[in-house]
Amino acid sequence: EGRHLPVDPRRAVGQAGETLAAWFLSEAGVRTLARNFAVDGGEIDLLAVDGSERVAVEVRTVTGRTDPIDAIGEEKRFHVRSLASQIGADRVDFVAIRLDLLGFDVHWLPGG
Repeated sequence: EGRHLPVDPRRAVGQAGETLAAWFLSEAGVRTLARNFAVDGGEIDLLAVDGSERVAVEVRTVTGRTDPIDAIGEEKRFHVRSLASQIGADRVDFVAIRLDLLGFDVHWLPGG
């Protein structure tokens, strides 16, 4: 019998959301270069390129009936923009994902 490592459900949901966001953006022509890109004071969920623009992407994933846009408050937007400025990002995008038993919804806010 093998050992089972504990699973953090919030982390698993977040990782699933990042995977969905990367797929969704790739379908729109935005290429992901890195995930969980570490910078001073935090990390950028996805570092991407859209044409000639370097894009920092913040992904928020919620479950159930919660509106994912509500998960991206002004304080979070300010923090992500601050992190993005460290890497010279041309743009900051936000991707909000809602997961439920029927599937998922994606809300992409380019330059949000």
